[in-house]
Amino acid sequence: MKARYGISVVFVRSLRVTPVLAGVTCVLLLVVGPGRSPAAPAPRERVVSLAPSLTEIVCALGAVDQLVGRTSACDYPPALLKKVPVIGGFGAPSLELLLQQRPTIVIDVALEDEALGRRMESLGLQRRRIPCRSLDDIPAAIRTVGGLLQREPVAEALAARLAAGVARCRREAAARAALRARPKVYAEIWSDPLMTCGRRTFVAELIALAGGKNIGDEIDRDYFPVAPEWILVRQPDVMLGLYMANAATLPGQIRARSGWALIPAVQKGRIFSGLDSALLLRPGPRALDGVEVLRKCLE
Repeated sequence: MKARYGISVVFVRSLRVTPVLAGVTCVLLLVVGPGRSPAAPAPRERVVSLAPSLTEIVCALGAVDQLVGRTSACDYPPALLKKVPVIGGFGAPSLELLLQQRPTIVIDVALEDEALGRRMESLGLQRRRIPCRSLDDIPAAIRTVGGLLQREPVAEALAARLAAGVARCRREAAARAALRARPKVYAEIWSDPLMTCGRRTFVAELIALAGGKNIGDEIDRDYFPVAPEWILVRQPDVMLGLYMANAATLPGQIRARSGWALIPAVQKGRIFSGLDSALLLRPGPRALDGVEVLRKCLE
């Protein structure tokens, strides 16, 4: 019979003859009428990430199967990323390699050369800048990536959990600060020349959440060089080596620096190296793990 109003009547010969059905069963099948075929599911985005923090977010949302390109700095989680092609450096992709992956969207936090971003757009690539530099940026970045990849429920849960954890750490740090002075922390980003971090940095935020006071907070900058005397004057209680250095030899190298034997951190042996610098310098879904690492150093 002809379908009307989305309903077709189909007669199916019964397998068993009964007096009631007289050998024929009338079965009503609800089907979609002519011109009303089911809507095809929206195609899934193919994403290239140009920042390690955003790559970690994509993976944390369970969307690594949608990740078709990453940078050489995108190294976590290694087991998930081993099959994802590298298309260049952090914020500096090879346009040729990027195009080979046929992405539907490219996400970044910054580019080494913004002209490259304009070139992408001129080629018809959808590009999205997602701020992710501070603790408070991370939940918003998670929600943005979740929306782009149609992963809103899991993104909302992850963002809310992280925001709640950060708020809890802030309350705990304030409570500890009310009871005792916060230990002064010197975070060494590089050794030649000596470089540390100012109050604009993610690692400075983690130090505060862990209950410490970053001695570089007096400087309204990101990372900056310092003289040895600058550190001697500030007498840090804890030192962190946040660069690729031999964890076994760095404390000895620091103790051997002229005059540094007078610094409380050196006198008490509170020099920590071999820490996961990506965990402590990279704003992302593992931020609270970074706080826990620093708490162990401070306590």
